[in-house]
Amino acid sequence: ILPMIVYNLDKDDQLSPPSSTAVLIYFDFHGSWQLAARQSIYWGENKWRAFATVGTGAMNRRFFGVGRDTSVVSNDTSNYFWTRDAVNSISLSCYRKIYSGLYAGLEYAFNSHFIDEGNPDENDEMSRSGIKPGEKDKVSVFVPTFVWDNRNNIFWTKKGYYANLTLQLPDKIFAKSQDFSSISGWVNGYHNLFEGKRNLTLAWHLYFQKGWGELSYHQMATYGRGDHAMGYRYGKYVNNSEITTQVEVRKDVWKFVSLGGYFGTGKTFESKEKIGNSVWLHFGGLRTYFNIIPSRDIRLRLDFAFARKDNGFYLGIGQGF
Repeated sequence: ILPMIVYNLDKDDQLSPPSSTAVLIYFDFHGSWQLAARQSIYWGENKWRAFATVGTGAMNRRFFGVGRDTSVVSNDTSNYFWTRDAVNSISLSCYRKIYSGLYAGLEYAFNSHFIDEGNPDENDEMSRSGIKPGEKDKVSVFVPTFVWDNRNNIFWTKKGYYANLTLQLPDKIFAKSQDFSSISGWVNGYHNLFEGKRNLTLAWHLYFQKGWGELSYHQMATYGRGDHAMGYRYGKYVNNSEITTQVEVRKDVWKFVSLGGYFGTGKTFESKEKIGNSVWLHFGGLRTYFNIIPSRDIRLRLDFAFARKDNGFYLGIGQGF
């Protein structure tokens, strides 16, 4: 459930995208729940943007372990056991335009995880994967970030590029973080192939993540987290690094309805020397978009994805990526 308010801070500002305030209320039939709030602000003739997110919850998840990316893993019960992860998080970020569509800024993020202890075998498996069952795992980071954004519309993009490059650095000021680093980045491209009644948009997405040092389980690359890859169970493929790519074609078929089809592939891996040992994890699917706020082009998204020995159904707000 995602109540959202969309508005402009300054009616005379014709360049800044609309700001928004949203609250997330989540639950599932495994006993998980989550509450979160997000504030997005754009101002100053599109020269400034800031974001604040806070959340709490408890997630029941299947735990498959780390480094199982050399073969395709099925959903057989022998491949996982259930864990309960109590999560608290907060992030604050601010960016300033420095040239054309280029922004630079800094994010601070804090996450706390507490995973319940299981039986001795489960505890040993979690410990080998960088989890401390029965103890709080706190991660505090500073994240210098560069963003390129010249999209024509942040909610329903038909042309332009959107790119992000971040470096996670351990916080030595507010918390005693482990010695680690992580770099990640993605690029989205949008191309309006036909206009008018034949309106057709091609969108593509590239993503990479690489981590090194004393990474905790929750800092590792998790295939299927976010919109980088679809159709796979959360936590099935986890390792230090990840690469993914996907392409989607979107078509407006009626005044308030659009359809999309997409295909992608990627993998997680321990290091560049072992990247060849990991399997390619293909996925594809179909999306239906309903324009629920036509004045802002904000869409409700229904998504069904097919993957290797897996699949997923998604409900969301906005374009797939």
